[in-house]
Amino acid sequence: MVKRKTREQDSDYDGAWKETLRKFLPELLKKYFPAIHAAIDWSVEPKWCDKELSQVVGRAKRRNQPVDVLVQVRLLSGAEQWILLHAEIQSSPEPGFERRMARYHSGLFWSYDQRVVTLAVLADLSEDWKPREDLFRVANFETRLRFPTCKLIDRLETDWRDDHSLPVQVARAQIEALRTASDPESRYQAKWRLVRKLYDLGYNAEEVRQIFRLIDWMMHLPEGLSQRFEQKLRELEESLNMPYVTSVERIAEARGEARGEARGGASLLLRLLAKICGSLPEEVTDRIRSLPFQQIEELSEAVLDFRSLADLQNWLTTHADPAE
Repeated sequence: MVKRKTREQDSDYDGAWKETLRKFLPELLKKYFPAIHAAIDWSVEPKWCDKELSQVVGRAKRRNQPVDVLVQVRLLSGAEQWILLHAEIQSSPEPGFERRMARYHSGLFWSYDQRVVTLAVLADLSEDWKPREDLFRVANFETRLRFPTCKLIDRLETDWRDDHSLPVQVARAQIEALRTASDPESRYQAKWRLVRKLYDLGYNAEEVRQIFRLIDWMMHLPEGLSQRFEQKLRELEESLNMPYVTSVERIAEARGEARGEARGGASLLLRLLAKICGSLPEEVTDRIRSLPFQQIEELSEAVLDFRSLADLQNWLTTHADPAE
């Protein structure tokens, strides 16, 4: 992930993308990967394969943490198909990206004997970085993995220029968040432009709340600018006579609920971990309590595979974001 500039302007890119992928998968695939979307039978509910993915995709401590999800869908042909959807969110190209995609792809195949469709969303700011395949060749031996990519910055400047659908709004928020990562005032202005536009596009109140929540996750502001933003939004809604003011209030409530859920979930999880792993060191306990709700959920799913404290510490090292 992009290196965070200040704690005040910390943005939850991972949480926003995972929320988007899980809640709006059909819409996102239709916009980002239309050919893949057209091959899926959407009358069958997709199945998320978090445990299978976590067994294969390790997390070394690295500056740019990617977002990966693995989902099983039914194709129109009737076949079951696994899709590995990867979002690379960073401000600069990553050396070895193609090889990592190939490693994930082959790891899932060898671990579960499943053919996997690998897709990559490139949410970086480099116009020239467009990885598309991993190729290995010696003499007349060759292996090749060619994967579809969606380069957000390219699409926003071409065929998405006048597109205001939810997947495109998320893409705009991500690119603007990266561009303004070290400039709070510019981020405030960019966030205001994105949110202000929602009221001119005919979205209903619930749609505004959904998109606002994702934009808010990606484009956190320092406390002073955040208060200024919310006051300006209240004034806008009053002037337009739109009862969407609760969008901001509900977002504030949701933040509090998420923090409460994380704290409550962490307490239950710590008790279970103590039974499985024995007495936990204070630094491990503190780190688990500081995890966001999304990672509390992920750890809860992995805990039954633990046999010792070493297993827990390895999971924290490879899955949880390094401490700021």
